[in-house]
Amino acid sequence: MGILGKRLGIAIPDTVLEENGSLREKTVKLGAIARACAIYGVDLVEVFRDERGRGEARLIRKVLEYLETPQYLRRKLYPLDETLRYAGLLPPLRIPSHKAKVPLERLTVGEIREGVTDSEGRVDVGLERPLLLKERVGARKRVTVKVVSKDPLTAELMRRQDVHEYWGFEVETVSLDETLSDSRFGLKIATSRYGNSLQSQVYMLREALLKGSSALLLFGSPSRGLFDIAGPELTKRVNFVLNVFVDQHVETVRTEEAIAAALNLVNTLVI
Repeated sequence: MGILGKRLGIAIPDTVLEENGSLREKTVKLGAIARACAIYGVDLVEVFRDERGRGEARLIRKVLEYLETPQYLRRKLYPLDETLRYAGLLPPLRIPSHKAKVPLERLTVGEIREGVTDSEGRVDVGLERPLLLKERVGARKRVTVKVVSKDPLTAELMRRQDVHEYWGFEVETVSLDETLSDSRFGLKIATSRYGNSLQSQVYMLREALLKGSSALLLFGSPSRGLFDIAGPELTKRVNFVLNVFVDQHVETVRTEEAIAAALNLVNTLVI
């Protein structure tokens, strides 16, 4: 779970990289988005289709998922791929699921780790030897497991949402309609330069955040805001449309900057 136990998600268009010309620039931008998600405990990133743009949903999803994967699992899950050429240059997320490799004697029963399965019913969790897995799930599957025994060295599957600390984010590619109608989030907050001022909405927003158990923040692309993408019906399909930057002193605000600012706002209001 994200902020104070609430499910937190962001939704970005697949055209979020349109102003970046090179793969390196695109990767750096996605790295900034991933860091913001990790800092504020985002559980889900939805990448929705902007029908009028040339989207890069596959690249966005691959880089974000790669960065969210613990370093010791990356070579097993991601073969050499040109689209990940610069991903290794980005700063690590260092979230709780990115545990360091440790010798077996330091492993504790009850410890939760991320792993990848093999064809023999074992799971590599970054130790000297793989653990036996109680369940069979097939090879090359990323799983969350809990150590249940050290002799024999055994683990069992665990649902990600049952981990009692922030464990990272998942990435989904969806349509805009699926994002706007996603019932997993009771509160939807769209960001737009044409939205209501933060001052006029802050008390109602804070009350809604404190009452609800989940929130989804929606963002536009560099050239097309959410009203351009979704049309005027946007106001009917979300709970709030906010201008997060009340008095900005720059001509444009980058998407990664808007994401960090909006997540910081949510974080501040629920504390």
